[in-house]
Amino acid sequence: MVLIVLLQQIIMSRTKQFEESIDNPFYSRIGRRIILIMILLSGAITLLTTLVQLSWEYSEQFDSIDQRQLEVRDIHAPLLASSLWSFDLVGLQQRLDGLVNLPRIAYLKVVADGYVFEAGTSIQENSIQSQYPLFHKNPDSSVLERVGQVYVESDANEVYDYLIREFIYTLLLNMFRTLVVCAILLIVFHRSINQRIFAIAQYLRTYNPRHPAEPLELPASFWVSRHGDELNWLGEETNKITTNVSLLYQNIRQEQIRLNDFAMVSSDWLWETDETGRLIYCSEQMQVALQIDIEQKPTITNIEALKTCHELHRHLLRHSDFSKCEQQITLNCITHYFMFQGRANFDGDKFLGFRVSTINITDLKLAQLNLQELNRNLEYTVAERTVDLKQSMEQLHRAQDQLVEREKLAALGGLVAGVAHEVNTPLGIAVTATSVIRDAANELNTAFSNQTLTSTQFEQVMTRLTDGGSMLETNLDRAAKLIRDFKQTAVDQVSESRSQFRIHHVLDALIASLHPETRKVPVDPILSGDQQLQMNSLPGVLTQVISNLILNSVNHAFEQQEAAQIDIHYYQQGDDIIFEYKDNGCGVDKSLHQKIFEPFYTSKRGTGGSGLGLNLVFNLVSQKLKGELSFDSEVGKGVQMIITLPKDLPYEPDESE
Repeated sequence: MVLIVLLQQIIMSRTKQFEESIDNPFYSRIGRRIILIMILLSGAITLLTTLVQLSWEYSEQFDSIDQRQLEVRDIHAPLLASSLWSFDLVGLQQRLDGLVNLPRIAYLKVVADGYVFEAGTSIQENSIQSQYPLFHKNPDSSVLERVGQVYVESDANEVYDYLIREFIYTLLLNMFRTLVVCAILLIVFHRSINQRIFAIAQYLRTYNPRHPAEPLELPASFWVSRHGDELNWLGEETNKITTNVSLLYQNIRQEQIRLNDFAMVSSDWLWETDETGRLIYCSEQMQVALQIDIEQKPTITNIEALKTCHELHRHLLRHSDFSKCEQQITLNCITHYFMFQGRANFDGDKFLGFRVSTINITDLKLAQLNLQELNRNLEYTVAERTVDLKQSMEQLHRAQDQLVEREKLAALGGLVAGVAHEVNTPLGIAVTATSVIRDAANELNTAFSNQTLTSTQFEQVMTRLTDGGSMLETNLDRAAKLIRDFKQTAVDQVSESRSQFRIHHVLDALIASLHPETRKVPVDPILSGDQQLQMNSLPGVLTQVISNLILNSVNHAFEQQEAAQIDIHYYQQGDDIIFEYKDNGCGVDKSLHQKIFEPFYTSKRGTGGSGLGLNLVFNLVSQKLKGELSFDSEVGKGVQMIITLPKDLPYEPDESE
């Protein structure tokens, strides 16, 4: 209590001094210290300069005494000698009395032939004496004759008194001048610096970030202080700092209010302990739930509801951070589940206590228990549904395989029908040629038998036989080639056996076999590439891929295209064979680029399309041929597909065994 009273008295005393210093410049400690330093420095300098000046005066005064005595010797001594020579004793005495009145002459004495003449008072102490002989020129002989002796004394005390008076006068004058200048400087310092510093200090003393005042305005006097000087900068920085402090205080206040509101509405418990485990803070929800009197600062282990939280107690004894400490607490005969998470506070190596948050996870825990029970029951249901789903998937795979095979057979059937139609044409011409040959032979035999055969008739019949034979041979060769190409293509499309083959030969035969379909557009696919280029792969799968691409273009691309065109170009790039397939058909919208490869997707669902053509192409390229397929198309600009296949198809594990 006494200490508080003393502190209050000290504060009040300092406040009184502060208030007095604002109006009275002589209360300024800094000003007084500066003035004291200036007085000491000025006094020392004044003393030094005065001493120097006195030394100069001392020399001048004694020089003037010497000059005065020399004046007596050089000027007045001849006159005194003349008076002695003429025995003008009265005139001599008058001259001596007049010389004593000269400055720096205190006493004169003339001695001549037993006569003594004096003027002035002899100096007993600190006298400056000189004596000079008196000579007079004899007018008869023109010889200088000594007539007497003159003694001159000057008083040094007068010089000393003069120097002391000058010293005191100069010192007092400089002291007065110094005091006046210091007083003026103190006032100027007070007006220009002290008052503005006091204004800044008073502004800061009364500054309250909760209720910020108007910005600081420093007083400014003409010729004494100016706006824009260093103290004005200090005032501006003070305004900036106070503005920032006010803003920071408002932000902190808002965060504090927000945190308090969150703590009030939160279901979590927030609490803090000291180093002994006593509770020094806890949120209101925790106080109500655990019936805690925070003023008593109970120990965590002594709170009734927390006595069974052994895991929490072990964490608190370790004096280290902990998290995910799940505890079961009974409140009002109801079991609750809480999750504790704490942070240990240290000051260096000294343990200060814990800050802990506690979350009520009862609903989550009950939901977890219910979920575990549901999971146990769900396992049986999932197992049953998995069996059903597996069976459904197997059925779906079988149905898909059947559809794919049906698509293959449908394509092969269309190929057979087309080839059969193509073969009928040369065979029909061959039959016609056979009839022509048979009629010509019968005509020739009849004319020969009747012996009516003429050379002209023979030549005509032979021409008909030759033309018929040529026609028969040409169309039979054409039919044979069609059958051969069809046989090779059909075998390749059904077979998936690996072989070394020439790409151009296989694809050329395929294009020939697809002529019945391509001439419907009409379009003649153009095949380009190295005719000697070979690859070791599945020729049947490759023909199925190219066949489906050509048929897809024939069926979908050229409905509104007059000059249809299909280009197939292949080349080798490293260890891969690149196939570039292009048509100039209607193209595909970008939104359907991925959808066209989906199974059963077709734009001609009701007109015979199955939607498996491009899906079969994608599966054959990626799975059978181990290649990659890229697709690009724009509406009205046709389709471009790039198929990248390995030149040597990697062996499957069952193939290498």
